[in-house]
Amino acid sequence: MSVSTRQSEIIQQWYHRPSLQDALACVKRELDQALPTCFGYHLVQLADIRFVACYQSSKINHCVRCQPDGEVVSESEHLPFDADSIDVLIAMHSLDTSSNPHQVLREIQRVLAPQGQLFLLGLNPSSLSALSGLLAKLTLREQTSPRSALSVHRLDDWFRLLGMERTRLRYFAHLPYSGTHSKLSRALSKVTRWLEAHRMPAGRLYFIRATKQVCAINRPHLARFRPRLRTIGIGKSVVTSRQTKETLQNND
Repeated sequence: MSVSTRQSEIIQQWYHRPSLQDALACVKRELDQALPTCFGYHLVQLADIRFVACYQSSKINHCVRCQPDGEVVSESEHLPFDADSIDVLIAMHSLDTSSNPHQVLREIQRVLAPQGQLFLLGLNPSSLSALSGLLAKLTLREQTSPRSALSVHRLDDWFRLLGMERTRLRYFAHLPYSGTHSKLSRALSKVTRWLEAHRMPAGRLYFIRATKQVCAINRPHLARFRPRLRTIGIGKSVVTSRQTKETLQNND
């Protein structure tokens, strides 16, 4: 079994936890607020795992899922879409489940139309919950939680190289809790909601919105023909008055 396949299975099972279900509900609320402001002809939800459709609030007519149980089945590294053809792309852990995340991001940038919108859900390696995965790796225990692939700072560098700009960032699933009605679980849930409301960068999930930027076209400036001032030569003055002519005749 490859590392990417194992990572996909772990993420698939990982979302059965109550804390991740609440985080996914927060992600859906973010999409419900953002998608009505996105317009175009084509929307694609990309994932290497079975993921529920999250684009119900979109006003775009043609919406497809490119995932194992979707309308289109394809690898994230090689998307079966034309360049500059997708107006909105929602990527659910596509960078976390791929062995070549940079290639996935290049494909996303290729298929996005100018000013196209990218919504990216990924794992945060700087979260509090990621410490358990680090301890499991050091003690050679079996991996039970997915490993984070890319940090937000590294993604910002890749966005700049690919001509994209991050416009929004949110963190979710700061603390794990069991979902029971115990006092500890309720307290952890309240702390998690407080951390999410105050945008603390320690959540297990990050949710990014980015825009594909297009360089401005250098239009040729039209030459403005301004009238140039021409110097007109002025000759000697000619005496034409009658009085002056009579004076000249008398002198003769």
